[in-house]
Amino acid sequence: MALILEDGSGKTNSQTYVLGADVAAYARLYGLAPPVSADADIMKAMRYVEGAYYERWVGLKKTENQALSWPRAYAVRRDGWTVDESEIPKELKDAVCALALRSRNGENLIPDLTRSDSVLEEQIGPIRVKYDSRARSLPLFRDIEFILKPICQPLGFPQIVRT
Repeated sequence: MALILEDGSGKTNSQTYVLGADVAAYARLYGLAPPVSADADIMKAMRYVEGAYYERWVGLKKTENQALSWPRAYAVRRDGWTVDESEIPKELKDAVCALALRSRNGENLIPDLTRSDSVLEEQIGPIRVKYDSRARSLPLFRDIEFILKPICQPLGFPQIVRT
């Protein structure tokens, strides 16, 4: 079954911002072997992008019932330029492609995290552990942060809410 591409109209059933051909072209651009089939990896990349950045995108969803976070209204890049309401930014497409290639190479984009992942202190006898209350619930991929920086609010920035 073919993936349903978001074309900028705010489809209610779209699944992705890129297709396999986009991932293959991105791979070739960076001198990597293009994947034969990328649909499952694209879906994993989409799950990560939509979950990890949901509250950080600039602007507001274009329509209430659209399936994905983009297209967006009132979206202004961090350099001051406006994103057209029907545009799916190149940065977003590149990030999904990069994540799909990470997934293709066996990297788990959304690993299960345990409390031991956020231990600040540890003492063996008589057992004492201190956990970081601000520990991230998802891995942070620096390359993806850099790619998406122009269309995201900085970490810890207040969220804009439609009233």
